[in-house]
Amino acid sequence: MKLLEKYIIENRENFGLEEPDKGHFDRFEEKHRNFHSKQDRFSWKFMLQAAVVTLLVVLSTLWVYDNLIDPPNDRATLTLADISPEYREAEIYYTTLINRRYNEIRSFDFHENSTEQEIVLNELAEMDTIYKSLEEELDAERGNHMVISAMIRHYQLKLDIMGQILEHLYEVQTEENLKIKEDENISI
Repeated sequence: MKLLEKYIIENRENFGLEEPDKGHFDRFEEKHRNFHSKQDRFSWKFMLQAAVVTLLVVLSTLWVYDNLIDPPNDRATLTLADISPEYREAEIYYTTLINRRYNEIRSFDFHENSTEQEIVLNELAEMDTIYKSLEEELDAERGNHMVISAMIRHYQLKLDIMGQILEHLYEVQTEENLKIKEDENISI
């Protein structure tokens, strides 16, 4: 380092004597502006690319986790629809009929006796909990035909019971309507 300092001190008169060419400062300023504008564009472009790559990595990781590490059947209980297309059709058929009958029972006029309606709906909800336990059993035993048969039989029994409830409700309604007509005839 001392040699360099000594050289500069000894040759000071040779440094800084020449002026730069005409337009040198203008060219330097333009290059400086171009360099910084390229640098600004590059950083935004780079940031955008980094964001896209990060997004792709996150989405890929989530997809791998959902489909390979933790498959859908492991997260939720197995249903008849997950077993085969035939069982899916059966499940749709039975659930559609059950929902219709359930709505019919719910909309039935219990003549201000809401406790009867509440008891009936609670019994049906109890049957739903039994079915949930069958689903959990199916999930634990992965496609056991005895459990599948029990689930289908449960649907059939629930439909039968709901049919009997509706039949009884219509009989009671018919008897009440006849009694009202008799009372009207007697009072005339």
